[in-house]
Amino acid sequence: GALNRGCATYRRRPVESIFERLSLVARTSSYRSNMAHVKQSLRILQPALMVPARCSKSLSHVRPVCASKLQSGNAAKLRVCRRSGGLAREVVGVSIPQHARWTGCASSPRHTLCTTSVATTQQSDTAAPANKPAIGSVPSFQTAIQRLQEYWSAQGCAVYLPHNTEVGAGTMNPATFLRALGPEPWNVCYPEPSIRPDDSRYGDNPNRVQRHTQFQVILKPDPGNAQELYLGSLEALGIDTRAHDVRFVEDNWESPVLGAWGLGWEVWLDGMEVTQFTYFQQAGSIRLPKVAVEITYGLERIIMALQGVEHFKDIRYTDGGITYGELFLQNEYEMSCFNMDEADVEAHRTRFDLFDQEAKRMLEKRLPVPAYDQLLKSSHAFNVLDARGAVGVTERGALFARMRKLAREVSSLWLERRAELEYPLGVAPDYEVPAPEVGGAAPTAAAPFVLEIGTEELPAADVSLAKSQLEAMVPEQLAAARLEHGAVRVGATPRRLVVMVDALAPAQADLSEKLRGPPANRAFDDAGNPTKALEGFCKKNGVDPANVFREADAKGTEYCFAVVEKKGMAAADVLAEMLPALVAKINFPRSMRWQTEAAFSR
Repeated sequence: GALNRGCATYRRRPVESIFERLSLVARTSSYRSNMAHVKQSLRILQPALMVPARCSKSLSHVRPVCASKLQSGNAAKLRVCRRSGGLAREVVGVSIPQHARWTGCASSPRHTLCTTSVATTQQSDTAAPANKPAIGSVPSFQTAIQRLQEYWSAQGCAVYLPHNTEVGAGTMNPATFLRALGPEPWNVCYPEPSIRPDDSRYGDNPNRVQRHTQFQVILKPDPGNAQELYLGSLEALGIDTRAHDVRFVEDNWESPVLGAWGLGWEVWLDGMEVTQFTYFQQAGSIRLPKVAVEITYGLERIIMALQGVEHFKDIRYTDGGITYGELFLQNEYEMSCFNMDEADVEAHRTRFDLFDQEAKRMLEKRLPVPAYDQLLKSSHAFNVLDARGAVGVTERGALFARMRKLAREVSSLWLERRAELEYPLGVAPDYEVPAPEVGGAAPTAAAPFVLEIGTEELPAADVSLAKSQLEAMVPEQLAAARLEHGAVRVGATPRRLVVMVDALAPAQADLSEKLRGPPANRAFDDAGNPTKALEGFCKKNGVDPANVFREADAKGTEYCFAVVEKKGMAAADVLAEMLPALVAKINFPRSMRWQTEAAFSR
């Protein structure tokens, strides 16, 4: 079912076994959007697997596991969890023959598949999975933070500290939000405990907590190889990017409260989102003069995957054996009780108003940093009210508008203060667009021509859109440029747009053009001498007035005409001028800037 719904990456070879089909489903299914496809595949496979019908129908949540856990051949494993109660069931099997049978019943805590095949190997519930890494081969939680700090420090980043008040994300730390504004260069990295009251689950949910840890990186201006640097950081964590499925999936970020947005990706590691990767375009409702790259790691998800644990509380936090749960599980439970059950609604409404008023007072004192701090406190008060279910639809819009207005005023004042301080960190230099390099001898006969546009992971819709536009524009542009050519073909992938032109002429065809000038009665004075009107026409077109002739049009009005001979330019010179304009004309629903005013999808 999933293979027939867009998993084109894996259509190149037939699926040999039902286990390989499940493996492909797990690798190509989104955690949220494609669960129905996974469930449908289970229903399709039910007769072969002899899964009890009431077990498969009762599934409310199916989570794809790492592709390495699902292999074709002699072993396969699918872990299925119910949303309520977290009851786990496993299907364990080996090349299931027709005489395979199930033991147990639908109400039992575990179903075990038994066969009489000699090749079958049973796995007990307590046996460690074969692919689970040994202790010490992967970093602990705190070691992972240290490795990221060391890696990004070596790339020129300052190692910053978490903020001293609650923030919903690393983006809200002043080291990101305020420093992304203005022309100053800024490269920084830091871990940030992110507090989201609405995600409170009392420590029961294995993947969702009200306090999680992000690792934040800001590169301003964009260095040009941010994706490669990010992949290098995964290697620093011990992740072999050649052995894992790492994907950049379109995910444009926006914060209505901060008046900020950017284009970018969420990064999937074996089908699980682990990082948000964004090119900031606006912050505080202000267009950014220097585009900053934000990389936000979800540390708990990454470390759970590396350590092979199923619950955040089992993460090995230190090399000495202290677990994440031993450090934070009590905090998670008690703060969930506060956020969801005990927080005083009226007191938090009052706090929101007080923080809002104090922020405005700090703005009047021209102190943007404490004003922003009060904005963060009011934002947290709002989040607690939201978690308590105390914010209606109309009220939500009004409170958002108040916070967005404060963010805009804080941002404007911050820029004014940095300008008054004469930009202590300096001003990032403007990006210089390199001149096109032309090498080798120009062809003297018709020859193939290839235009290749390198990109960063174009969204699927943009790939098709760019391809169709190039197919229409290239022949039109070549015709307008008077370059004869053969067939035009366009190829498109997320990282390459390629135009191939057969038999492109080495130069423009010579042109003989008849140009109309001013009316004859205005081109000459009474003495028959050229007037300024005729002189201007001749100067513009490089014509000697002596070569101008008169001719009447269809209405009988006499005009001055001249025949202009234009020698065709070399194709290389024509293309050097035509191609940048051609690329700039490709339109996308949302485009982003880098270090110039040029805009493109990615």
